[in-house]
Amino acid sequence: MPKQQTPSITWQDDAPPSDYEAAGHYLALVDVQKNIDKALADLHAGAIVEYKATDLLRAAQLAVPKADDRPTREQIKKIKRGEPVSPVLLVRVPALKKVIVADGFHRICAAYRIDPDVVLHCKLAGG
Repeated sequence: MPKQQTPSITWQDDAPPSDYEAAGHYLALVDVQKNIDKALADLHAGAIVEYKATDLLRAAQLAVPKADDRPTREQIKKIKRGEPVSPVLLVRVPALKKVIVADGFHRICAAYRIDPDVVLHCKLAGG
């Protein structure tokens, strides 16, 4: 039986304002406003970089939710329909030797469920 072809992911050129806003809200849980403002400015100005889904999960020290996770399932459907998805917003924290997924966790998980080695478009802030 031939292997089913992995759907390609159609990417938006940049994250919409709502993703940056969501990233700011998430970062407010783990950092002070001065650092959040800098991270968001870096994300806005940053270029698109590419990382494999499996590497992002490892760098962020996150596990993929169960297969019945609704937000992940919705992102899988969106990818399979060929709808453009926004880049993942990441913040590197060298002191913790990890990356924070400021926005896009379910996009990473959906991509991972489709193919762990699929390359995602990301924007990365931090030293």
